[in-house]
Amino acid sequence: MANSFRLEVVTPLAKILSEEVEFIMIRTTDGDMGILANHSPFVAGLSTGEMKIRSNGKEDFFYVSGGFMEISNNVVTVLADEAMNIKDIDLEIARKEAQIAKEKLDKLAEDKDYANVQKILTQALTKVKIAERML
Repeated sequence: MANSFRLEVVTPLAKILSEEVEFIMIRTTDGDMGILANHSPFVAGLSTGEMKIRSNGKEDFFYVSGGFMEISNNVVTVLADEAMNIKDIDLEIARKEAQIAKEKLDKLAEDKDYANVQKILTQALTKVKIAERML
């Protein structure tokens, strides 16, 4: 691929992806960002959301939660807290996680616990939203 670049997606548990791609769209802390080959060097924090990858005319979608992204020398490195192909999301488990988090939010009194469970809820609901599109 002449207009391609290397994409590396790594979590604390495993290397999730390593391949040549033509385009990615990823959610940063400043909003969605599209990346093409020969992008200038860049570092960004990542938010919970979807990453779209285009390669050989085919699109794949991944769930990404937190972490950082670095672009350097035609290589995009995504260091995510959690990342997975949306095909690997168990929709029923994600729905249960969301329901449990909602129930905990309803019962919490302390702000620090509330913020932590709110983050878990956001992550679970994002998984549900992304996975439901595959139905």
